[in-house]
Amino acid sequence: MAGSPTHGREGVLYLSTAEGSTVTGTELAWTNSWTWTPSKDQVEITPLNNQSKYFVEGLVSGTVSAEGSLISGSSVQRAIIGRFAKVLNDTGDGAGSSEALAVTDGNFYLHLVAKPIDTAASSDEIRGQKFVVPVLASGMSVTASGSDIVGWSYDGTQNGDVLYIESTSTAQGIPKKAV
Repeated sequence: MAGSPTHGREGVLYLSTAEGSTVTGTELAWTNSWTWTPSKDQVEITPLNNQSKYFVEGLVSGTVSAEGSLISGSSVQRAIIGRFAKVLNDTGDGAGSSEALAVTDGNFYLHLVAKPIDTAASSDEIRGQKFVVPVLASGMSVTASGSDIVGWSYDGTQNGDVLYIESTSTAQGIPKKAV
C-alpha cells in the first residue's frame, strides 16, 4: 500500500549551486512556503479542411516561488539576494570582506523537500520525497510593515529538467526528519 499524505509543515527548502540529486545543499532558513508550478507548451496545428483545432505537446517548463522571514547572518539568503543586489558583509561570518560582492548569474538548484525521511518509523512512512528544480532568478521582494516580521519572496524560472526523488535513503539526497 502507498504511504499516507503528509502535512505541509514537513516541507523543507534547500539551495545549492551544484547539479545533482544527492547533494542537498544548505537549508534556506525561515522558509514559510515554496511552490513549483510546471507547465507544457501546446502548439496549435491548423490542418486544412478540418472543423477542429489540434494541438501537439511541447516542452516542459515551470516557475518556482518561495517566501519566508529575512534573517541576518544567513549565507544562503545572501546568495539569493546576490542575484539582485551587490552584497556587502563586513561581519566576518561569510563573505568576510568589506568590499561588495558583485551581482551573480546562473542556476540555483532548489531542493523542494515535500517529506523528509522519518528514520524512527517502521513502515513505508519512512519514504521521503523531493523535487530538484534548476532555477534562474527572475524576481525577489523584501517586505516590511509595522505589524509583521520582515519577509522575503523569491521567484524563478525552471531552467532544465526537474528530478522527482522518492526514496528511503539519505543517499538520494533526502534529509532526515528534524527531531
